[in-house]
Amino acid sequence: MKTIKKVVAFCLALMLFAGSFSAVAVENEKVYHDYGTYVLLGDSVASGYRDFNYRDTEFKFAPDSYSDFVSKDLGVELIPMACPGFRTVEMRHIFEDDYVVEDDYLFYGPASSADELEAKIPEIRKAVSEAGLITLGIGGNDWGKYLVWVVTDIMEKRKLAEDYVLKLRDFLKNASLEDDVIDKMVELADIMNALPELVEVVPEAVVYSFSTYLKNWDYMIQDIYDLNPDVTLLVIGMYDTSARLEEDLAESKTAYIKHGISKAIISAANKPMIEGAEKFGYIYVDTNGALFETNHPTVEGHRYIADRILEALPDARFDFDDVPMRATYYKAAEYMCINGIMKGITETNFGPDEPLTKDVLTSALSKINGKDETSESTDAVSKFDFALSLLKSADKTDVIRFLRLLVFCVEIVFSGNGNITRAEAAQLLYEYAKGLA
Repeated sequence: MKTIKKVVAFCLALMLFAGSFSAVAVENEKVYHDYGTYVLLGDSVASGYRDFNYRDTEFKFAPDSYSDFVSKDLGVELIPMACPGFRTVEMRHIFEDDYVVEDDYLFYGPASSADELEAKIPEIRKAVSEAGLITLGIGGNDWGKYLVWVVTDIMEKRKLAEDYVLKLRDFLKNASLEDDVIDKMVELADIMNALPELVEVVPEAVVYSFSTYLKNWDYMIQDIYDLNPDVTLLVIGMYDTSARLEEDLAESKTAYIKHGISKAIISAANKPMIEGAEKFGYIYVDTNGALFETNHPTVEGHRYIADRILEALPDARFDFDDVPMRATYYKAAEYMCINGIMKGITETNFGPDEPLTKDVLTSALSKINGKDETSESTDAVSKFDFALSLLKSADKTDVIRFLRLLVFCVEIVFSGNGNITRAEAAQLLYEYAKGLA
């Protein structure tokens, strides 16, 4: 009965409340921490490899790469430990003495020999253990050439399109980083009338690749934190290199198939990265929108990724003893405090577990919406009252945005009873202020 009354009251509030929702706090210029050293980990995209102008980027500095831009903008020492061809398998092998590699392609992708790469392991571990900042850009090879290897092995085992498999193996033996292996796999299948067999096998290969990649991901992240528990770690998401205009896809059967495969792969590949940010507390960086050549970013693409990294880094002005950098609500609390929307309960404590009070909520919503309202009440705020307060400040003339806010508020109300904490409020107000509701 109480639930029904709440729903009725909530619906009545929708008809009665109005206000403005247009103004958002203006962010101040960020102040960065002094990280000292920045270690770059990952594959060819991370290393700054070029599709059209070859340059050796194995563990080397690459001008006009995102690591170059980030290190210069932060004024830190860059230690390049990225290597074209690296996968999650190689990363685990580098970090774990007892890791049993059940993979026939260990160190298959890099130009250096296996012995040369084995000799590099102590240097990589040392760099990671001493880093102030690490970016990890990995996964493309788990899904690119590796996926084609798996497809080829499955088809050979089942004796499907044998001439096609032989041709595909010959291609893989000589394929370079400039080659789009998935595109070639589909194109070759079309030419040799092997598309039905390829389409039959691809889902199984994707599942196999994903399960291997997913199994490695958490171990790899934990390995980094075991070596350096206090490091600021950013994981660089993958982008879709098959992106094309709809009319281009409609005109080409192979382009359409490749786009479908690639889109599914990127979505699946980024999922554990995003979920891992919640689990481990690292920072996930979305790179969708970066410009690329064939497989690797252009200079503009690297600048775009660097800017996303710099945006994601924490602000040095936000420094509370009770808000660890790996807390899930860190970014939200940082935004609230840097922009003067919320304050700490003391100079050194934010009070994440303390209940939100009505005066703090009224003040925060007032500042977000460019108003000047205060409350004298220090009573704790329930999730129901919090949702109603958000609706009261909403602009009902923007129907789409208001409906999104309504759904958001319903989720808040039914996410559980009790008072809302300052950490919860910071996260919800952040989404509200940034227009994500």
